[in-house]
Amino acid sequence: VSTQSTGYKRILLLGDSQTQRGAAPYGWVNLVSEKYCRQLDFTLRGLSGYNTRWTLERICDIIPAVPAYHYDLGIVWFGSNDAVREGLVQHVPQKEYSRNLTQVVSKLVECIGIQPGNLLLLTPPCVDEVMLDKTFPGKGRTNERMREYANLALTVARDRQCESADLYSLFTQLASEDLFTDGLHLNRRGNDMVADVENK
Repeated sequence: VSTQSTGYKRILLLGDSQTQRGAAPYGWVNLVSEKYCRQLDFTLRGLSGYNTRWTLERICDIIPAVPAYHYDLGIVWFGSNDAVREGLVQHVPQKEYSRNLTQVVSKLVECIGIQPGNLLLLTPPCVDEVMLDKTFPGKGRTNERMREYANLALTVARDRQCESADLYSLFTQLASEDLFTDGLHLNRRGNDMVADVENK
């Protein structure tokens, strides 16, 4: 995401608990905001537990209703909840996930003026399946499912001409116990990696 111009720009951070937890003292949101505090005004919309369907249902509450309120940049990160197994309330089928994510992008472009090239879509990361069986049993989050949803997010980004970051592929290069607190959410090192991706 480019920040090469004078003056303060507005950036919207929209996602699920991976984004909400990014506001923790060691979280990726704090790390990025510290670096760009003299360039960007940050608006955090991290919605723990949310999927793309629920986000779309509340999109008018989530983004400003005032037409003149303009954002320059955006980061969107969904998929970890959409990818739970079928039959759970958070589950969103793959075709609907793609459609929902596309509509989220459209809303950000049409309603608050973010250009597609200034939107960064993050894929859901891999998970630690052994750890998840203890912390979130029965949710059905597997690396195979997360990979499928990650690929869908990359396809949406390509089709809508947005920037993207494949966190799934990036994280699978490292031992999962070094990245997560509970098999899904990021520890300090995981947050550092996400911040590094966004700072490039």
